[in-house]
Amino acid sequence: MQTIIQLPSWLKSSENNIVVLFDLKGNITDCNESLNEIIINHDQKNISAIFSAEEITELWKQLNRLHLNNNHTEFISTSNEGNNIQWEFSLFDQDHFIGIAQKQNSVTKRAESMINIHHLIDGFMNNSPASAWICDPDGKLVTMNKYYLNFTGLTRADIGKTLWDIYPKQLADLYFRNNTIVIESNKVLKTEEISIDRNGKSRNFLVYKFPLNTIDHKTLVGGWAVDITERKVAEQKIFAHDLKLKELAFLQSHEVRRPLANMLGLIELIKADTDKIENEYFKNILLYIQLSATELDNEIRRVIDKLQEE
Repeated sequence: MQTIIQLPSWLKSSENNIVVLFDLKGNITDCNESLNEIIINHDQKNISAIFSAEEITELWKQLNRLHLNNNHTEFISTSNEGNNIQWEFSLFDQDHFIGIAQKQNSVTKRAESMINIHHLIDGFMNNSPASAWICDPDGKLVTMNKYYLNFTGLTRADIGKTLWDIYPKQLADLYFRNNTIVIESNKVLKTEEISIDRNGKSRNFLVYKFPLNTIDHKTLVGGWAVDITERKVAEQKIFAHDLKLKELAFLQSHEVRRPLANMLGLIELIKADTDKIENEYFKNILLYIQLSATELDNEIRRVIDKLQEE
């Protein structure tokens, strides 16, 4: 005879919590009365009657990890009225999970805490010396900090517009492609992008884009960018200066090597008549000059080859 798994009486009689007990397939084996307030389909005795299709997919991912690690997990769902419900799931035994959620009137302090945190984050973003924003998967700007607004000349009234409403199509398409890379890879993207300031001038930015997962299991894209226009200009000047130095060194090396080649040729002609020179001292001087000139020629060749490689 199969044992029926039930909730402890003190949990089943709880008025401030929603409690559900279910097996590894999601079949509900026991619950308290409060569960009826949030069930979507009362004819279905499965936890899929409590959550939306999107929520149940994400929940089972967490439950499978929970079952392997014998741990607990937190999960936020949305009620029929659109309210958020904070759940905590853990193993009841090896074949059953238990889920407990606070009823809506019991989460006032938590909601107040989340509002306070939101204000702190908003204050942090608005005092950041960098551009910061959040964009949804369709390219709509969810929020922008003060730096972003001041730089572009936009106002709070522009929040909710799409990238194409604000930027030229070519730029908007580029931003959207990079956003899509972040969403599909679920990883941080470091890149460089060009933006246009309130005066219509182009500026270069070092950009970090990263995924943000919302409590309703959607992925947004957060962005943080630093103006590197002056740095790029300085880098271009340094590069141009280095290039000129290399060109100058290359030309000078060729100019030096031309008379040196003439000297070596002349020495070869003189060497042909060394048998006529009886003074060994002059013969040795001639040989020394030839060796020194050859070494110098080889060194100049090495410099020229190095410059050509770079």
